[in-house]
Amino acid sequence: MRERQVTESEAWLAVNAAELPARTTLALLEHYGSAAALIAASPTDVSSSGHLTPAEAARFAEAQQRDYRFDLRKLADLNVRLIPIQDAEYPPNLRQIYDPPAVLFVRGSLQARDERAIAIVGTRRVTPYGRLVSETLARDLAARGVTVISGMAVGADAAAHRGALSADGRTIGVLACGIDVPYPRDTMELREQTVSRGAVISEVPLGTPARAGRFQARNRLISGLALGVIVTEAPEKSGALITANHAANQGRQVFAVPGSVNSEFSRGTHALLRDGARLVESVEDILDELCLPDVPDAPEEPAAAEAHEPVSSLTGDERSLLDALSLQQKYVDDIMHECELPSSRASAGLLMLELKGLVRRLPGNMFMRVR
Repeated sequence: MRERQVTESEAWLAVNAAELPARTTLALLEHYGSAAALIAASPTDVSSSGHLTPAEAARFAEAQQRDYRFDLRKLADLNVRLIPIQDAEYPPNLRQIYDPPAVLFVRGSLQARDERAIAIVGTRRVTPYGRLVSETLARDLAARGVTVISGMAVGADAAAHRGALSADGRTIGVLACGIDVPYPRDTMELREQTVSRGAVISEVPLGTPARAGRFQARNRLISGLALGVIVTEAPEKSGALITANHAANQGRQVFAVPGSVNSEFSRGTHALLRDGARLVESVEDILDELCLPDVPDAPEEPAAAEAHEPVSSLTGDERSLLDALSLQQKYVDDIMHECELPSSRASAGLLMLELKGLVRRLPGNMFMRVR
């Protein structure tokens, strides 16, 4: 590469900078034994190894010649760590997939308890229903000691991260751009909050912009980090469905939240349910399917603790109305019919449940349970 001997971190940066397919990179690392040995090899030797196309060989030779000392200084300034696949801190769930990245850029901390992780994904054009479902499921999972994974995008992803943070839980955001790139700008404050309660990670080099193809690659990491993937809301063509497909191919459980048959944003989730995804109405559906017990020492979510008293002090009408609701949105007329309550009593009871923070009113005079 050059006369100066490179450090191990520089060697990993060079391997990453070549942006080879993940399986190709792993094959080369196995062939040469280490990142340092791979980068020190002659371009002709690497090219003739049989693992690279001519275009890939050219990119690799170029990556070998670069000086990465500036990148190392920038990583230090940003408090970003390089975690190679051989490192003990590398996420075990991710290491098990077919094409794990050789290197992760990480801001924040990765912990052993992050093996108990669930991904929550959905559309960027999230409806109030989809946003509330994403927040609620994330909050309830985090309150039970489960790490919530998502893609730091606007919409359902952002709602999932916020839900986990509201429970003082752990969450991990996976980027489709370089970890130093401020994209999307609308979630930059949320990114900083996520770093403080978990981690933000990327597999692509510093300065890499978010492009269409990178989101599909990013999605395999979202599912790979998790034990299962929940799709809360998605139209027929959605990146969330790509994540679900990655999950199925990786042997992860796919969950889907049903919605209105009249909503275009439920067509993707309904298609997943027809194909065998597990239907989700509450966090218990997820925990039971994956045999995940509550973590005994998991911090209780403050909001949930505050809810004990309102729930215990419900009137008969309020209890009946609450029991008729779930994470599925329901029209007020259907609620009244199910509870056999006149309009005046049902409206009064629903209003009190709203004030107690137990239900949420949605557009179209529909309601859903929050806790």
